Amino acid sequence: MTKHQQSYQPGPIFHDAFLAGMRALGSSSREFADRHGVNFQNIRGYSTGWSNGPKAQLMRDAMIEEIGPDLFAALYAKRLEQERV
Repeated sequence: MTKHQQSYQPGPIFHDAFLAGMRALGSSSREFADRHGVNFQNIRGYSTGWSNGPKAQLMRDAMIEEIGPDLFAALYAKRLEQERV
């Protein structure tokens, strides 16, 4: 596991937090994919854990870094809170 992922489980909550963070930064998952040289269509698989190999783990870490660990943590926690209601 990479440095940020110990706290986060891949899945819909991770994916939603990533998308919200990208929107907050005025960017998109397509732009993220382009910057990191991956197929845009694979982003959901990486973030939800459908794809869970070494590349997916590196991409999830890159997703957290892209929006910033603090912002990601806040978005993940908020989305997790919504799930529990």
